[in-house]
Amino acid sequence: MKPWLSLKKGDIFLLVIGMMVLLPLLWFYFNDGRQKPSDGLKAVITRDGKLMAEIDLNSVQEPQTFEFQDGIRVLIVAEKGSIKFVEADCPDKICIKTGTLTKPGDRAICLPSKTIVKVEDN
Repeated sequence: MKPWLSLKKGDIFLLVIGMMVLLPLLWFYFNDGRQKPSDGLKAVITRDGKLMAEIDLNSVQEPQTFEFQDGIRVLIVAEKGSIKFVEADCPDKICIKTGTLTKPGDRAICLPSKTIVKVEDN
């Protein structure tokens, strides 16, 4: 009998478990991890439910800063294809830890200042 034909139940179990782990990882790598950025991206900044700014992220040539000081101060920087919170006077700084927003659907929220930054298709 050939060695590859002499699989035991445990061997088959390990192969199945390995495939169950490997296939989703490959799927995420080839689908989500390699998404191309959208042709038209815009960032929408709202504060306390009011529209503060709308930025076409594809047309940004130099970094643009947006600073809001009423209440809790936040500093937001928009660059070509991305936007992010850079500074915030809130205690937890979750908005800064969210990082750079580059894809449609990405969003960062500073709850204490009631500021929301989200990226949408243009």
